[in-house]
Amino acid sequence: MYLLLWAVLAVSVALAIHYFRWLKRPASHLRTVLKTTPVLLLALYAALTGAPWLLVAALALGVLGDACLAYEGEPAFVAGLAAFLASHLAYAALFWPSIDPGLLVGSAWRYTAAWIFVVLTGMTLLMLWRPAGRLAIPVAVYGVAILAMALSALAVKPILPSAGAALFVMSDTALAIQKFLVKPDAPVMARLKPFIWGTYLAAQLIFTLAIAGLPSV
Repeated sequence: MYLLLWAVLAVSVALAIHYFRWLKRPASHLRTVLKTTPVLLLALYAALTGAPWLLVAALALGVLGDACLAYEGEPAFVAGLAAFLASHLAYAALFWPSIDPGLLVGSAWRYTAAWIFVVLTGMTLLMLWRPAGRLAIPVAVYGVAILAMALSALAVKPILPSAGAALFVMSDTALAIQKFLVKPDAPVMARLKPFIWGTYLAAQLIFTLAIAGLPSV
Protein backbone atom coordinates (compact mmCIF):
# COMPACT_ATOMS: atom_id res chain seq x y z
CA MET A 1 0.00 0.00 0.00
CA TYR A 2 2.90 2.36 0.82
CA LEU A 3 4.30 2.14 -2.72
CA LEU A 4 0.83 2.38 -4.25
CA LEU A 5 0.10 5.61 -2.37
CA TRP A 6 3.38 7.17 -3.46
CA ALA A 7 2.69 6.07 -7.04
CA VAL A 8 -0.77 7.68 -7.00
CA LEU A 9 0.70 10.95 -5.70
CA ALA A 10 3.55 10.89 -8.20
CA VAL A 11 1.29 10.25 -11.19
CA SER A 12 -1.10 12.98 -10.03
CA VAL A 13 1.70 15.55 -9.84
CA ALA A 14 3.27 14.38 -13.12
CA LEU A 15 -0.03 14.67 -15.00
CA ALA A 16 -0.72 18.08 -13.45
CA ILE A 17 2.66 19.32 -14.71
CA HIS A 18 2.06 17.76 -18.11
CA TYR A 19 -1.29 19.55 -18.42
CA PHE A 20 0.51 22.92 -18.56
CA ARG A 21 1.31 21.99 -22.16
CA TRP A 22 -2.41 21.63 -22.93
CA LEU A 23 -3.61 24.95 -21.56
CA LYS A 24 -3.65 26.67 -24.96
CA ARG A 25 -5.34 23.80 -26.78
CA PRO A 26 -9.05 23.94 -27.67
CA ALA A 27 -11.64 22.07 -25.59
CA SER A 28 -11.79 18.34 -26.27
CA HIS A 29 -12.68 15.15 -24.44
CA LEU A 30 -8.99 14.19 -24.24
CA ARG A 31 -8.08 17.55 -22.72
CA THR A 32 -10.89 17.10 -20.19
CA VAL A 33 -9.54 13.69 -19.18
CA LEU A 34 -6.05 15.10 -18.76
CA LYS A 35 -7.38 18.04 -16.74
CA THR A 36 -9.51 16.01 -14.34
CA THR A 37 -7.19 13.06 -13.70
CA PRO A 38 -4.73 14.78 -11.31
CA VAL A 39 -7.40 15.73 -8.75
CA LEU A 40 -9.23 12.45 -9.33
CA LEU A 41 -6.04 10.67 -8.27
CA LEU A 42 -5.84 12.90 -5.19
CA ALA A 43 -9.39 11.83 -4.32
CA LEU A 44 -8.34 8.20 -4.79
CA TYR A 45 -5.31 8.82 -2.56
CA ALA A 46 -7.51 10.34 0.14
CA ALA A 47 -9.89 7.37 -0.03
CA LEU A 48 -7.05 4.84 0.14
CA THR A 49 -5.55 6.52 3.20
CA GLY A 50 -8.88 6.44 5.03
CA ALA A 51 -9.12 10.25 5.12
CA PRO A 52 -12.44 11.85 6.16
CA TRP A 53 -15.17 11.42 3.58
CA LEU A 54 -15.61 15.18 3.37
CA LEU A 55 -12.09 15.47 1.93
CA VAL A 56 -12.88 12.80 -0.66
CA ALA A 57 -16.17 14.57 -1.45
CA ALA A 58 -14.49 17.98 -1.77
CA LEU A 59 -11.90 16.58 -4.17
CA ALA A 60 -14.51 14.65 -6.16
CA LEU A 61 -16.60 17.80 -6.52
CA GLY A 62 -13.45 19.56 -7.72
CA VAL A 63 -13.07 16.88 -10.40
CA LEU A 64 -16.65 17.53 -11.50
CA GLY A 65 -15.97 21.28 -11.57
CA ASP A 66 -12.81 20.73 -13.61
CA ALA A 67 -14.74 18.66 -16.12
CA CYS A 68 -17.40 21.34 -16.54
CA LEU A 69 -14.94 24.22 -16.82
CA ALA A 70 -12.95 22.32 -19.45
CA TYR A 71 -15.66 23.30 -21.93
CA GLU A 72 -16.81 26.68 -23.19
CA GLY A 73 -20.24 28.25 -22.73
CA GLU A 74 -22.39 29.60 -19.93
CA PRO A 75 -24.09 26.30 -18.98
CA ALA A 76 -20.71 24.61 -18.49
CA PHE A 77 -19.45 27.58 -16.45
CA VAL A 78 -22.53 27.63 -14.20
CA ALA A 79 -22.26 23.86 -13.64
CA GLY A 80 -18.58 24.25 -12.76
CA LEU A 81 -19.39 27.12 -10.43
CA ALA A 82 -21.99 25.00 -8.63
CA ALA A 83 -19.61 22.05 -8.30
CA PHE A 84 -16.81 24.15 -6.82
CA LEU A 85 -19.26 25.96 -4.53
CA ALA A 86 -20.24 22.58 -3.10
CA SER A 87 -16.55 21.63 -2.89
CA HIS A 88 -15.74 24.74 -0.83
CA LEU A 89 -18.67 24.04 1.48
CA ALA A 90 -17.37 20.49 1.95
CA TYR A 91 -13.93 21.85 2.86
CA ALA A 92 -15.49 24.33 5.30
CA ALA A 93 -17.48 21.50 6.90
CA LEU A 94 -14.28 19.43 7.09
CA PHE A 95 -12.43 22.19 8.96
CA TRP A 96 -15.38 23.19 11.15
CA PRO A 97 -14.92 20.70 14.05
CA SER A 98 -11.32 21.90 14.51
CA ILE A 99 -12.01 25.62 14.27
CA ASP A 100 -10.67 27.85 17.03
CA PRO A 101 -11.95 31.43 16.44
CA GLY A 102 -9.38 32.71 18.92
CA LEU A 103 -6.64 31.89 16.42
CA LEU A 104 -7.96 34.55 14.02
CA VAL A 105 -7.60 37.34 16.56
CA GLY A 106 -4.73 35.94 18.60
CA SER A 107 -2.33 35.51 15.69
CA ALA A 108 -1.17 38.61 13.79
CA TRP A 109 -0.59 36.83 10.49
CA ARG A 110 -3.91 34.95 10.63
CA TYR A 111 -5.77 38.16 11.51
CA THR A 112 -4.08 39.97 8.63
CA ALA A 113 -4.73 37.11 6.21
CA ALA A 114 -8.40 36.97 7.23
CA TRP A 115 -8.85 40.67 6.44
CA ILE A 116 -6.99 40.23 3.14
CA PHE A 117 -9.41 37.46 2.18
CA VAL A 118 -12.42 39.57 3.15
CA VAL A 119 -11.24 42.71 1.36
CA LEU A 120 -10.04 40.80 -1.73
CA THR A 121 -13.35 38.95 -2.02
CA GLY A 122 -15.35 42.15 -1.60
CA MET A 123 -13.28 44.07 -4.14
CA THR A 124 -13.42 41.22 -6.65
CA LEU A 125 -17.20 40.90 -6.38
CA LEU A 126 -17.56 44.66 -6.74
CA MET A 127 -15.45 44.67 -9.91
CA LEU A 128 -17.35 41.70 -11.35
CA TRP A 129 -20.89 42.87 -10.57
CA ARG A 130 -21.55 44.57 -13.90
CA PRO A 131 -19.30 42.47 -16.18
CA ALA A 132 -20.86 39.26 -14.80
CA GLY A 133 -24.34 40.42 -15.82
CA ARG A 134 -27.00 37.86 -14.97
CA LEU A 135 -24.33 35.66 -13.40
CA ALA A 136 -23.53 38.33 -10.79
CA ILE A 137 -25.65 36.77 -8.04
CA PRO A 138 -24.35 33.18 -8.55
CA VAL A 139 -20.80 34.56 -8.61
CA ALA A 140 -21.47 36.51 -5.39
CA VAL A 141 -22.81 33.37 -3.68
CA TYR A 142 -19.72 31.51 -4.81
CA GLY A 143 -17.54 34.29 -3.43
CA VAL A 144 -19.17 33.96 -0.01
CA ALA A 145 -18.62 30.17 -0.12
CA ILE A 146 -14.90 30.39 -0.89
CA LEU A 147 -14.50 33.12 1.75
CA ALA A 148 -16.16 30.82 4.31
CA MET A 149 -13.77 28.03 3.31
CA ALA A 150 -10.73 30.31 3.53
CA LEU A 151 -11.65 31.69 6.96
CA SER A 152 -12.38 28.17 8.21
CA ALA A 153 -8.94 27.02 7.04
CA LEU A 154 -7.32 29.99 8.77
CA ALA A 155 -9.06 29.14 12.04
CA VAL A 156 -7.55 25.66 12.40
CA LYS A 157 -4.19 25.23 14.12
CA PRO A 158 -2.13 23.54 11.35
CA ILE A 159 -0.66 26.02 8.86
CA LEU A 160 -0.99 23.92 5.70
CA PRO A 161 -4.77 24.44 5.28
CA SER A 162 -4.20 28.21 5.43
CA ALA A 163 -1.64 27.92 2.61
CA GLY A 164 -4.04 25.81 0.56
CA ALA A 165 -6.86 28.29 1.10
CA ALA A 166 -4.65 31.23 0.05
CA LEU A 167 -3.68 29.45 -3.16
CA PHE A 168 -7.32 28.57 -3.89
CA VAL A 169 -8.40 32.19 -3.39
CA MET A 170 -5.62 33.41 -5.70
CA SER A 171 -6.56 30.85 -8.33
CA ASP A 172 -10.26 31.66 -8.27
CA THR A 173 -9.62 35.42 -8.27
CA ALA A 174 -7.44 35.04 -11.36
CA LEU A 175 -10.07 32.79 -12.96
CA ALA A 176 -12.76 35.44 -12.36
CA ILE A 177 -10.52 38.09 -13.94
CA GLN A 178 -9.90 35.82 -16.91
CA LYS A 179 -13.59 35.01 -17.34
CA PHE A 180 -15.15 38.46 -16.95
CA LEU A 181 -12.52 41.19 -17.22
CA VAL A 182 -9.96 40.06 -19.84
CA LYS A 183 -10.55 39.56 -23.55
CA PRO A 184 -9.76 36.03 -24.83
CA ASP A 185 -7.04 37.34 -27.16
CA ALA A 186 -5.38 39.59 -24.57
CA PRO A 187 -1.61 38.94 -24.12
CA VAL A 188 -2.08 38.53 -20.35
CA MET A 189 -4.03 35.31 -20.97
CA ALA A 190 -0.74 33.53 -21.67
CA ARG A 191 0.26 34.18 -18.04
CA LEU A 192 -3.15 33.91 -16.39
CA LYS A 193 -3.88 30.33 -17.46
CA PRO A 194 -0.67 28.78 -16.06
CA PHE A 195 -1.09 30.81 -12.85
CA ILE A 196 -4.68 29.60 -12.40
CA TRP A 197 -3.80 25.97 -13.03
CA GLY A 198 -0.64 25.98 -10.90
CA THR A 199 -2.19 27.63 -7.85
CA TYR A 200 -5.32 25.47 -8.09
CA LEU A 201 -3.44 22.15 -8.25
CA ALA A 202 -1.09 23.25 -5.48
CA ALA A 203 -4.11 24.11 -3.30
CA GLN A 204 -5.75 20.73 -3.86
CA LEU A 205 -2.47 18.90 -3.21
CA ILE A 206 -1.83 20.85 0.00
CA PHE A 207 -5.36 20.23 1.29
CA THR A 208 -4.98 16.53 0.52
CA LEU A 209 -1.65 16.18 2.30
CA ALA A 210 -2.75 18.40 5.20
CA ILE A 211 -5.66 16.08 5.97
CA ALA A 212 -4.60 12.67 4.63
CA GLY A 213 -0.87 13.04 5.33
CA LEU A 214 2.06 11.54 3.47
CA PRO A 215 2.32 7.77 2.95
CA SER A 216 3.92 5.95 5.84
CA VAL A 217 5.17 2.40 6.11
